[in-house]
Amino acid sequence: MFSINAHSHWVKAAEFSPDTRLIASGSEDRTVKLWDMTSKNMISSFQDHSQGVNTVRFHPDGTCVAAGSSDKSIKIWDIRSQRLIQHYDAHNESVSGITFHPNGRYLVSSSCDSTVKVWDLRQGHILYTLYGHEGAANTVNFSPSGDYFTSSGNDSVVMIWKSNLNEFEQELIDDFGGKTSVLPTSGPVKKEQAAVTKPLSKPIDSTHGKK
Repeated sequence: MFSINAHSHWVKAAEFSPDTRLIASGSEDRTVKLWDMTSKNMISSFQDHSQGVNTVRFHPDGTCVAAGSSDKSIKIWDIRSQRLIQHYDAHNESVSGITFHPNGRYLVSSSCDSTVKVWDLRQGHILYTLYGHEGAANTVNFSPSGDYFTSSGNDSVVMIWKSNLNEFEQELIDDFGGKTSVLPTSGPVKKEQAAVTKPLSKPIDSTHGKK
């Protein structure tokens, strides 16, 4: 066992990279830091958030790290270039949780504004806003297959959502984008028509990180 004096304020999140070589930490000091497991040294410090960082997650291919903040935004950095590559003005209140779909093409976020949102990272825009929780939505997590994701809230409720994102991917392959609905259109779901913000650079695609 070892410890790292990582930040100057509360550490709100810590996450292993998929290959366990790195640890990402997020703090109330507004930074996201990357740590090398072997040397125990910090290798990157991202200081783009204007308020505390509440949640951090590695992209499934290990080349990017994402964070959600009390500044209501989600940011994604490329670990190799150490550059901010995507920024989303995501919610009306603090971003409390984020989770990548196993294929790395989608991200789900939760917020103190009570909503859960589904994001298309390749196109750089929001797909859906889900209204289910009464009060803050605290966490989100995909199942290993990506067929489902959970959300939990201050209302003492855990919700299990069927994502339909795997089916959506297959229909994109079969029909060149002919599918218009990713999640059920009944219930606490709102389909968004426009991007919240454009990505800062080329969106993450199906070949991201592969040679």
